[in-house]
Amino acid sequence: MIAGAIVTLAAAIAFAAWRGLEPVPDVLAERRARQVLVTLKTGEAFAGVLYQQDADLIVLREATAMAFGPRSENVPVEGEALILRADIAYLQLP
Repeated sequence: MIAGAIVTLAAAIAFAAWRGLEPVPDVLAERRARQVLVTLKTGEAFAGVLYQQDADLIVLREATAMAFGPRSENVPVEGEALILRADIAYLQLP
């Protein structure tokens, strides 16, 4: 059973190499250290410098919670803002 899975995986890797396929680059890694605007599925938004990311989180430094309503004010975030990727609606580069 395990030998069959290993052979299948090796065949898939060989086929990808034969076709010249390259792994997809991490899009967020290319944008690290740039100013971004992150809008959550709830409608809230954070602006800051994309510092780090992994499969589950992104980390913003120098972040600001953007105004959410007509009388609201932007609020600076002390330290780092950790945002779950699952909560992100979209990410913009200003």
